[in-house]
Amino acid sequence: MVSMLATASASGAGQDTSGAISDDARALIARTRETQAAYSIIASVTLYKPDGSIVGEWSAEFHDRNQHRVETPRDRIVADCAEMTGTYLDLATMKASQNAAIARAACGVQANSKILSAKVAGPRQNRFGRVDHLVVVDEENVRTYDIATDGAILGATITGRDGKKRLIMRATYYVAKAPTDIFLPNSLGRSAVPANLRRSSN
Repeated sequence: MVSMLATASASGAGQDTSGAISDDARALIARTRETQAAYSIIASVTLYKPDGSIVGEWSAEFHDRNQHRVETPRDRIVADCAEMTGTYLDLATMKASQNAAIARAACGVQANSKILSAKVAGPRQNRFGRVDHLVVVDEENVRTYDIATDGAILGATITGRDGKKRLIMRATYYVAKAPTDIFLPNSLGRSAVPANLRRSSN
């Protein structure tokens, strides 16, 4: 998932601790990673930096069948969530890189960190309707996700195991469709987000 890229490790595939992941949590995680739905999400993101500063920015995610795209003010990603291939573009340098860790970070609940436990903390309501609230604990963070019935992640938080906030994300725009020409690596040179929707949370 896009907003997690700032804090997620990309060193290798995460390993589940099977006994600590409930069956309904496992199914909910799979919903985000295997969805075939089409959707577009624009989100407001608050980043809590190690130096104590707080930065507000926007992020975006687009999905259609197995294809996924992520944008932030700093980077853009396209990924094939079936083949688990991904391309990352750093907008500061305009340098691109490709590896499976990019897809693992972008496609649903990020899969680059070892999951120590996961549970579903019940349904909730947000501005778009019903979501299921997932709580995931990994070796460094406690992560929460608000997941729509189509697998779209409409809210998320990251808090360090020391209790310090790292990230809050809330969707501000969500529709059940996505542009068709934005999922190939050669599309990364242009933004898929309308200028009027690129608004920070500050």
